Amino acid sequence: MGFVERLGEETVKLAGQIYYHTLGFLIRLILALRKLRSRLAEAEVRFIYPIFERRGVEFRDYVVLKAQVSNFLFFLVAVLLIFDFLRWSLALPLLLLAGLASLSMVLGQVKEHFADDYPPYRDFFLAYFSITLLLLLLKLLVPSVDWRYPYVHMLLASVGGVVAFSAYFRRRYSRDYTYGTVVGGGSIARVKVNYDIRAGVKPGVHALPNEVGATKGDRVKLKVERSLFNLRGNRVVEILEVVGAAGQGGA
Repeated sequence: MGFVERLGEETVKLAGQIYYHTLGFLIRLILALRKLRSRLAEAEVRFIYPIFERRGVEFRDYVVLKAQVSNFLFFLVAVLLIFDFLRWSLALPLLLLAGLASLSMVLGQVKEHFADDYPPYRDFFLAYFSITLLLLLLKLLVPSVDWRYPYVHMLLASVGGVVAFSAYFRRRYSRDYTYGTVVGGGSIARVKVNYDIRAGVKPGVHALPNEVGATKGDRVKLKVERSLFNLRGNRVVEILEVVGAAGQGGA
């Protein structure tokens, strides 16, 4: 066997060994990450969520809160980078961590806990994630403009993106009602509402006139009145109907 043939054979063997060792490493890494994720999730359920649970926060609302926080952290790091408060060497790993955390939440727990109404939540979080990516792209391509306000293009891009997405979201997903559970009956019922992105309603307990005879444990449909800027969430103003009696579930 000539030198060229031996060299080719050894190269093939080396490439095969590299392939199998790399594949083995990736498999072990994936298994280790799954194990780590499982342990972190277990620790979160045991030690972190109970702090919120004692304040009446249901796990679905807790999941939305985590998605909001991770999305905001991604945006915050991007803003600090854009305005040169952070260097790329520090900002890049922070962006990767916050971005992966945000995407993991949206494509993981949010999808799991909002399976029946997932597209609005997915589009909402991914839209603001994409707007942040747009600002980072502008930072790379056009760091500043030669004008009195060097970052005005960043402001215009972000405002334009938010306005465009808000119009799209309202047209496709918005609704003027939500659902809640009666936690106290009587002529003035106390109704607990969870986070509802389509109605723009935040979690809370509302005291509402009970003209439909709802009793404790009933699932009820509620009318929502939109606010101008929706900074504190839209207002729940009326019980429309009972959609599920106590112990029977509901819509």
